[in-house]
Amino acid sequence: MKPNLRKAIGILTLLVLLASCATILSGSKQAIRITSLPEGAKVLVNGKDLGLVTPCMAVLKRKVGPSAYNNKNEYHFLFTKEGYANSEVVSYRKINPKIYWNVCAYFLVLATVPVDFVTGAAYMHDNVVYSGLQELNNPKVNEEPKLEIVDKTPPNIIITYPNLDRGFKPIWNETQITISGKAEDESGIFEVKINGIEATVIEDGTFEAIVPLTMGRNKINILAKDNRMNTASESFYIERTDQIVQDIVQTDNSDKMGSYHALIIGVQNYNDPAFRNLENPIKDAHKLYDALTTYYNFNPNDIILLENPKSNEITSELEKYFNSLTSNDNLLIFYAGHGYWDPKFKQGYWLPSDAQESNRGSWLSNSTIRDYMRAISAKHSMLITDACFAGGIFNSRDPFPDASKAINKMYDLPSRKAMTSGAMNQVPDKSVFIDYLIKRLETNQEKYLSAEQLFASFKLAVINNSPQDQVPQFGEIKETGDEGGDFIFVKKNP
Repeated sequence: MKPNLRKAIGILTLLVLLASCATILSGSKQAIRITSLPEGAKVLVNGKDLGLVTPCMAVLKRKVGPSAYNNKNEYHFLFTKEGYANSEVVSYRKINPKIYWNVCAYFLVLATVPVDFVTGAAYMHDNVVYSGLQELNNPKVNEEPKLEIVDKTPPNIIITYPNLDRGFKPIWNETQITISGKAEDESGIFEVKINGIEATVIEDGTFEAIVPLTMGRNKINILAKDNRMNTASESFYIERTDQIVQDIVQTDNSDKMGSYHALIIGVQNYNDPAFRNLENPIKDAHKLYDALTTYYNFNPNDIILLENPKSNEITSELEKYFNSLTSNDNLLIFYAGHGYWDPKFKQGYWLPSDAQESNRGSWLSNSTIRDYMRAISAKHSMLITDACFAGGIFNSRDPFPDASKAINKMYDLPSRKAMTSGAMNQVPDKSVFIDYLIKRLETNQEKYLSAEQLFASFKLAVINNSPQDQVPQFGEIKETGDEGGDFIFVKKNP
């Protein structure tokens, strides 16, 4: 190709790019924030229902044709809310400032195609559309409140996992971590992103996201945005290392790790007709037995599975653990069945199969369970309860206790932890709690899994899928000898 021809093509290409710079920089669509006072108004755009309810964001084309509701290149917004008069707002088109590069190119070479005008990127609309709605029974015009104008307060971000209170940099030896916390703001939370990953956020602002980690130092950046588009951020670092849990095991047969024992209890048939029989506890108990013996270092000979036991049968097994377990051993206790909270005694109870409605002495109190948890010599004891009012086992109902820095440190320190299917409320017979607990145990790919990591991996799934607004709980059992460690599930070698 001749040099002059190449030069001419290069200049023409440059001018065409200049003629389309608004398209390149701005795109043919625009994000518009739509708000109202009061909030909760339905918004129609050019007569179309796009499912918008204030406060919200709408991504609309910059170039729009005429319709029965609007003129060419303008947007007509209709706000409707029960008890309030309809309100209309029109956003007229403006010229996008980036178009001036296009104009320069056009005057330099008249033959240049004005690409931005064809795509609509030459235009822009108001970034914010607002309407103050007027009550039907109040003739006074609703003026735009000062709060909407001056509210620049960003959300407050609280990180609940990993625990950062002690000022240590968390150390991790896995490929990903579940980051959880809570974002608080009076206007509500619009979204939370962690390292660009959109987190799951529930109504009270609790959020959770699984974040991948690379070897070495990882910066974790949490970005929270409220419904008025104010933004807050929090950052911290996590060190990922390939160090295996040396303080737990040198080999899979290390004496230091001790044995893993489990007492699994399912009660669904009751002698007293005052207590409704259940359908799923025994089936759930067998599911947990299968998961522990199939995937983790639980020997079947070290697992006791009780179906519909009486109160003395449960305490008899606890007595055996009291007499036989050593300070190197690990004990998991699971109970599924009826539970009861007595507001007069301020005490929670398990209801064994021989429980009588008129005799509290036949019930098994949380204080009795706590006494055994304190007295049994196991290094780590973990209580999992799927019953109504199971949260009564905690003196403190904080769902996240202080956490140590790494798996090996968690194992070094004695622990007495509990995981329950709910707080101080009733839970259904068909338990989503046990379904997600088993699912996470079966799909876990890590060699070492702490009870707190296990809980964090399925807590939000239970909340989001529970028909009775279950909020599962995790924490230490107070006054039982917990020193900040955690129960570690050790996966079997393939």
